[in-house]
Amino acid sequence: MVPSDSHPRQSDLGRLSRRRLLALACTAAAGGLAGCNAVTGRDDPADLHAGDWHAYGNGPENGNRVSGGAPEPTEHAPLYPADWSYAPPVVDGEIVYFAAEREAVAIGFDGRERWSRRLGGEAFGAPALDPDRGRLYVPTRGGEQGGSPSDGADAASVVALSVDGGDVIDTHRVGDGATYGVTVVDGDVYARSATACVRLGPDGTERWRVSLEPLVYDEYNLGDSTATQIPPAVADDGVYVPDRDALVRLDRESGEERWRVSVDTPYAASVVDDRGVVQTGWQETVAVDRAGEERWRRDLHSRAAAAVDGDDVYVVAGDLYELDAESGESNWHAHVPSEGTAAPVVTDDSVVVAGSGVRAFRRDAGGILSPERLRWRADSVHVTAYASPVIAAGGLLAVGPFGLQVLDTGD
Repeated sequence: MVPSDSHPRQSDLGRLSRRRLLALACTAAAGGLAGCNAVTGRDDPADLHAGDWHAYGNGPENGNRVSGGAPEPTEHAPLYPADWSYAPPVVDGEIVYFAAEREAVAIGFDGRERWSRRLGGEAFGAPALDPDRGRLYVPTRGGEQGGSPSDGADAASVVALSVDGGDVIDTHRVGDGATYGVTVVDGDVYARSATACVRLGPDGTERWRVSLEPLVYDEYNLGDSTATQIPPAVADDGVYVPDRDALVRLDRESGEERWRVSVDTPYAASVVDDRGVVQTGWQETVAVDRAGEERWRRDLHSRAAAAVDGDDVYVVAGDLYELDAESGESNWHAHVPSEGTAAPVVTDDSVVVAGSGVRAFRRDAGGILSPERLRWRADSVHVTAYASPVIAAGGLLAVGPFGLQVLDTGD
């Protein structure tokens, strides 16, 4: 972690309003966003989503969809420091929960830290909230279990913390290596680790466990070191997870495998849409129906999950593509400066992409290469393409090499 005296903490920020915090931080650290963004067009987008974001993809089906719009941010500020975190935060009300390195923290949009908790292992995968039971689930790799050393450095675990004070409620081992992500539905926890998919009851009782292979990204010999946003997609009819070179549907009640479809090098979360499931892969992107029958297969290479809304599927594969959900054909595509494991987020009127700053693109601008496609870009924000953006509580959160950033429209 960055030393605590290198950034403002509760003593400095507790007296500041959210607007004041952002304005001061922008002025001091970045000069704000005014004059730094290229904005195309003059339409008036809807306000940012003012609700919660309790899990990766904003729901158990990993859709990366949120209501509202994507107006141009006018202010940005560092919210919490961390070195190269690859997992996004979650949000409930005005509280942001973020895990990086060996620490989990609850912090307000006003910059006031509510609590922080040292973790026994390294925070790794996408976390999830269960507000009904007052729990934050943090995926980890290595370290300790239950406050004592584990039986090796290879434990993949899920740590359950109290949202009120950050106390550790329990630690559940869900496999070996690392835990890629967790999904919470009706109190049950679904976790994908490097070696298994596991379903736990609210009390931690293991309901079922299915062995899976680690996901591998070989281009730079990274293995699964950036496989940090791969929670199971949980729908009424099943649990969808990527396995090595496959998309798998598991029975939700028993964990029994129902079908398996070939996908070349999947390295991102499965995403449920209105017609079935979309699985991106480093060598191709595949869509199937709920029976596992292929809808389409495209030569689009992506390490990031898709975003879906109705008839549209959004994939970052070199460029940002909007695909027809039924046929897989491209409706339009737009240039993005970098790509990684960060999924796009689709709103009512825009698609937001993180990487070398943050960009928003109009969904309906006409033409496959329309010059009006770009809504705005915020190049001065230090954000990487390895943690998906989050839109909640009227703000936009993104993760960069120095930690968690918040962008605000100033309204």
